[in-house]
Amino acid sequence: MRIDKVHIKSKFKNLDDFSIDFDEKSMETVLIGLNATGKSNLMEALVVIFRDLDLDRPPQISKQKEPFEYHIEYECRKNSVEIEYSLKNGYSFEVNSEKINKSTFYKKKEIFLPKHVFVYYSGVSERLKDLYSDHTRKYYEQIIKEEAKHTRFDSIPRIFLVQNIHSSLALIAFYMFKDQEKETIKFLNDELKIKDFGSALFILKQPDWSKSKKGEDRFWNASGLVRRFLEDLYRFATAPIYHEERVSTTYKKSETQSRLYLYIKDKQTFQDLVDTKMYSDKIPLFNALNSIEISDLLFDIKIKVAKENVKGELAMGELSEGEKQLLTVLGMLKFTKDEESLILLDEPDTHLNPVWKWKFLEYFDKVVKRPETTQIIFCTHDPLVIGNLKKNQVQIFKKDDKSGQTIAYNPFISPREMSVSRILTSELFGVPSIMSKKLEDLLNRKRFLQAKLTKENLSEKERNDFERLKKYFDEIGINDETVDSRYNRFLQLTSERQEFTNRKYSKQEEQELDKIAREVIEKIIEEEKKANTE
Repeated sequence: MRIDKVHIKSKFKNLDDFSIDFDEKSMETVLIGLNATGKSNLMEALVVIFRDLDLDRPPQISKQKEPFEYHIEYECRKNSVEIEYSLKNGYSFEVNSEKINKSTFYKKKEIFLPKHVFVYYSGVSERLKDLYSDHTRKYYEQIIKEEAKHTRFDSIPRIFLVQNIHSSLALIAFYMFKDQEKETIKFLNDELKIKDFGSALFILKQPDWSKSKKGEDRFWNASGLVRRFLEDLYRFATAPIYHEERVSTTYKKSETQSRLYLYIKDKQTFQDLVDTKMYSDKIPLFNALNSIEISDLLFDIKIKVAKENVKGELAMGELSEGEKQLLTVLGMLKFTKDEESLILLDEPDTHLNPVWKWKFLEYFDKVVKRPETTQIIFCTHDPLVIGNLKKNQVQIFKKDDKSGQTIAYNPFISPREMSVSRILTSELFGVPSIMSKKLEDLLNRKRFLQAKLTKENLSEKERNDFERLKKYFDEIGINDETVDSRYNRFLQLTSERQEFTNRKYSKQEEQELDKIAREVIEKIIEEEKKANTE
């Protein structure tokens, strides 16, 4: 699965007549740009496109339920696919340069659509749940049937939203199939210092959908595969406990909630449960665990792990936000890395420390080991994450000065050809300076006084200021000399202009300083020409 081009022809949130051209040969593409330029909205649009293609309906913006018009080109299972939707003509399909009708497309949709569209949002994802609710509901309706077979747990739904609870479920699944997950276990040990799985406490609650049903039932009338898995958990749990608890539903309302506590005391007990049902690998086990969550039966799950340099077991809730985020993103990628998948990550690095940010893309290769046909599109605001990418792997989102519309384009220079500080001040992020404004103002003041000293006498106050600033910058290791003689001359000449001494970082100031800089460059060129003729 590799997307080549997308054109959102009508308005989708703040994207209007928006086009983007991906490098379909690259596995990763990063979207960068200021907030509110439409990066997340593009990823949401991609989810809507593939969600509604799968459901055979017009692409609908979630709340408005209004179709939007688009054109998309992508490669899937060695087929070149072009799809267009317009309000006037509906869907049109073209595969390998040949037009096909709608019925032909849907007969072969398992060939023409990605196996998974996996999505992770680092922020609160409640507002986005309706993007995935139809697929979740369809899957749920299948697994609660009394005649449902365990094979229903063999694959994850095509559209899948990752939530915080999934990191705990993924961890269980990895350790129950330790022989299959040697690289993952090594990563957990090396990077997160997690040595082994300890225990699990499942806190179940009565779901709203069961409250209208009569008669008492151990699992509140759960059915199908969900019930069968709950019965297994109950059978292997140590001293199951039922409890009525008063809980707050709002700040001024509370209700009595029925709860069931199922404690799996150690890894061997969990392993016995897994072996009894003969789960073939981690995916059926993960889906079985996740079935409790999507059935609205899971109030909480408390996982304990053995961690290096920690006495006893450590609860997952006690891990840092960075540890949980890394485990969630990389752990879930292991479940959706199948061939022909599209993986969308919205700021998956927000809580990571600088070393983990720097290694982030390396983890994709070492831990996830994604197939050649998987495409990863992600947003970030951190230069450490993109430092190893080529320019064709980067899309800059920017508002056009004239039209106000968002445009997307590749940078002029690859991030891998720049230092982190240069990435920050380049077009990629556009930070005015890698120094704080206070420090840059002091440095520019020192340069101005130094330039003035060579031409005229300084006042006593100016001389004292200069000596103080010179001593200060010598102590912190910042000086004006570089190995580039032209740049040294540029600094010398611009330092003579007071406009550089106290920056305001306004657009008007930027234009004025650019004008002065061009004048200085022209003067340097004239000086060099004159020196060469003498």
